[in-house]
Amino acid sequence: MKISQLVSNFHTVKPKENGAIYSHAAWLSNGLNDMGHEVHLFASGDSQTKAKLHSVTDIATSKMNLSEKNARQYMQLLISRCYKHAKDNNIDIIHSHFNLFHNFYSNLVDIPTVQSIHSPVASDIKPLLLEFKNNKFISFSLAQRKTMPELNWIANIYHGVDMKTFTFNEETEDYFLYLGRITEVKGVHLAIEAAKKANVPLIIAGSSYENEGYWHKKIEKNIDGKMIRYVGLLDFHEKIKYFQKAKGLLFPSQWEEPFGISMIEAMSCGTPVIGWDRGSVPEVISHGNTGYVVNSVEEMVQAIKNIDKIDRKTTRKRAERYFSVEKMVSGYTKVYSRVIEEYKFKKNKNNGK
Repeated sequence: MKISQLVSNFHTVKPKENGAIYSHAAWLSNGLNDMGHEVHLFASGDSQTKAKLHSVTDIATSKMNLSEKNARQYMQLLISRCYKHAKDNNIDIIHSHFNLFHNFYSNLVDIPTVQSIHSPVASDIKPLLLEFKNNKFISFSLAQRKTMPELNWIANIYHGVDMKTFTFNEETEDYFLYLGRITEVKGVHLAIEAAKKANVPLIIAGSSYENEGYWHKKIEKNIDGKMIRYVGLLDFHEKIKYFQKAKGLLFPSQWEEPFGISMIEAMSCGTPVIGWDRGSVPEVISHGNTGYVVNSVEEMVQAIKNIDKIDRKTTRKRAERYFSVEKMVSGYTKVYSRVIEEYKFKKNKNNGK
């Protein structure tokens, strides 16, 4: 197959990237290439890929001194370039990783597009997205579909991580881990409350947002450097070490999380996850086998106390079975093939063949 992957040029696409959208596109493009497909990646010019790279800027626009308006214009140019290239080079299918913008182009060319929605869909975007509800959408979890059930969801494919990078570790240190954005919808304050009540050390890693005030109101006052430690935003290799040595990952998300890739990154290292029963959490965690699904701070405290009942090898095996890069790439390949065949059948039927 001749496949185009279309990703925002705001950040750099590379496998060892903390941004889930950009690492996802990198692993997917590389995996498709390794399977022998002709893969074209439309992204920033400094992206790292085995695919044929196409760009309209030498580096990610976030690294350039651009206004928001100008950065958006380069984004639109990239999308336009992708669709023109597809038309001129007989591309079989386009896979867009934009929430909305590519839809303004997708129905103007005689080439099928499938779409993944990585980011939360803001209320002001929903009416626009509904204009394209019959396009082809791929979810990351069945829970994600509940946010906009009106969309034409054609497949569900879980995220995958590289099991050779996120390696298994049996020996742990005495701490639990929270890793992610430090914002109220992520429920970091609940992880702190649970850790304090369970009397266990908690390490917090991630970036906060000054304009929200959440860090100052609910997080900073609890950081004591001993039982509650903050280690900042970790780079790719550092976060793996923290995953590997943690007794468990706390995932107290308070919104309908479409997936939550940190859960499977932890599980691939053998580290069980204690997650709130919201969004994709009960799909990812096998309750009592690879972690616990909870509904309150009290239940999280009890889960923390029972964490040693979870076998780390079992946790790793579930990650290998359901959340590997190979499993993910295989899933997309099957969906692409089905969409292309359906498109050809419909086209031939319309042409009277």
